[in-house]
Amino acid sequence: MSNWVLSGMEVVHFSDTHLGFREFHKIDPKTGINQREQDVYDAFTQLVDRVLRINPDLVVHAGDIFDSVRPTNRAVNLATEQFARLSEAGVPTVLVAGNHDTPKISTTGTIIRALDRLPNVEAVTSDPEGDNSGYRKIAIGNSLVHALSDAPTEDELSERIEKLEPEESYNWNLLVLHAGVRTLEGQVFSGEFNEHHVNKELIANLGFDYIALGHYHKRVEIDLPSKTRAVYCGAPERFSFNESDYQPGFLKVHLEEGGVSYDEELTETRDFIRLDSVNGEDLTAREIQEEVESRLPGRQKVEGSLISLKITGIDDNTYSLLKERLLDDLRDRAFETNFQAVGPEKSDTDASLLMFSDLRTEFSNFMKDRAKISDELDSERLIETGQKYLGIALGEEDEG
Repeated sequence: MSNWVLSGMEVVHFSDTHLGFREFHKIDPKTGINQREQDVYDAFTQLVDRVLRINPDLVVHAGDIFDSVRPTNRAVNLATEQFARLSEAGVPTVLVAGNHDTPKISTTGTIIRALDRLPNVEAVTSDPEGDNSGYRKIAIGNSLVHALSDAPTEDELSERIEKLEPEESYNWNLLVLHAGVRTLEGQVFSGEFNEHHVNKELIANLGFDYIALGHYHKRVEIDLPSKTRAVYCGAPERFSFNESDYQPGFLKVHLEEGGVSYDEELTETRDFIRLDSVNGEDLTAREIQEEVESRLPGRQKVEGSLISLKITGIDDNTYSLLKERLLDDLRDRAFETNFQAVGPEKSDTDASLLMFSDLRTEFSNFMKDRAKISDELDSERLIETGQKYLGIALGEEDEG
């Protein structure tokens, strides 16, 4: 990395690209791979296109480059190609491994280290064979980047953060960190295996000018009692119906004499449409249909989108009529639908009468939320293996 003096600095902050993510069993007609996997690749490629046009002084990726600690060859190739574009353009790029990139057993190693071989790219991991085992200081002009990888355990991550110290000889000190912050629990969707959280107080008074956070896919700034600005940049794509209200994108951060500011940059992705819940208790099937149709966007916007809808107070017969008149048509027009119908005597916490989801997603959710997995087993690998064999059975994945 070069050391040059800058009066100000522009930084692109992005995170949670989750390359290799796949969901549902629709195939992209051009590439022949899972359509949602291709959507994620397209969003990442679009982001790199935008970064090259911006031509910032620095790019930081705050973790979860891949969706799995054992990404496919396709995901690795795509990541290498896109980061190589930044490398060849001479854009200093700093990456840290997130919880999806970091195996629970540290000796397993991570593919992220391979990206460290690209010129102008610094990839920091907790791999024991890597540099400084999870922490690296990188000077970019008159700024110092403190890149901290996710750690095998939450306690170890907190211990590493406690030892961090900005260096006053630099105009700006930036921390790149992948972790949840406990004060935000309940405000953003999370609940992953192997995720780590830290207390807000732990990062509040470290003295950094900007903390580039990754992990939560929603763009949100942490309210700190100091001049430090700590921000989750969000993800460049949505990864579930729970994220339908999120705006995919990244941040363009300005480090200037007057302080730190940032602009939101949105990426163009497949539409997620979450319709307001409909109370059908006192309505006929026709009236529910009219209510739903009044909330739908234009027909063209529905095509290829993901639609989520919940109807409460509806009995089996009314649901059957509604399904025949409307829901089957929506399912044919949209890319994917998530319809929930709750009976008249069921509360929001009861099981729905009907809930459609992808088989591999249902398996993953079951293993995370309900299965009792022995501590002696590698739960992350167990889920990955199950996902793989379900993919083979569904014809989405090769046995090799």
